[in-house]
Amino acid sequence: MKTIAVLASGLMVAPAFGAVYTDPVGDIATGNPNLDITQIEINDDGNDLVVRMTVDQLDADWGKYLFFMDALDGGSGDNDNPWGRDIGGLAGMDIFLGTWLDGGGGVQGYEYSASGWGGLSYAVSVWADWDNNTVEWNFVNLVADMSALGVTGFDFEAATTGGGAGDPAIDLIGAEGTQPGWGGGSTSTDLLHYDFSTIPAPGLLMMFGLAGLATRRRR
Repeated sequence: MKTIAVLASGLMVAPAFGAVYTDPVGDIATGNPNLDITQIEINDDGNDLVVRMTVDQLDADWGKYLFFMDALDGGSGDNDNPWGRDIGGLAGMDIFLGTWLDGGGGVQGYEYSASGWGGLSYAVSVWADWDNNTVEWNFVNLVADMSALGVTGFDFEAATTGGGAGDPAIDLIGAEGTQPGWGGGSTSTDLLHYDFSTIPAPGLLMMFGLAGLATRRRR
């Protein structure tokens, strides 16, 4: 597993291109502003992918922050994620990230294959910017590798949840509306989409070892 977890104060320098997806403030059934997603920002520079989640108020360290990606054929079954959270409507997910801020913080990354969920084949770092209420992930070389396979973008979902298996998503990015809250299930109904902003030149792609990508699935 090549996942790298780093937690620090302050923002990383983001690439120049990207997209912002907003979510209403207060559309949660619980009084936990640290779980109330207000926006997702996604950027890439042709090599790395940066995903930044902003919440209403990052005022507690017990929340859990999830990112789901569907970029390749196949993928997981419905309500099937490595952390066992009760979130339906996410069949076909290829990549899952789960982040925690307590105990120094960290991230776990998974990738789906024919044998189920396994370790993520990309290095990922995570940063928490407490002053600006954001959690940020950086996928190293993901855009370059996927572009070499002919992938030009991906569908995604982002969620907040608690620390227990079976916990629902308290908030989802998009138009799902208010989820039932603790003790109820949660359902994603509208995956969002991101198109890569920059496709690397062929010579640059060779630097990332295209031969080693031959066994990866193609969308």
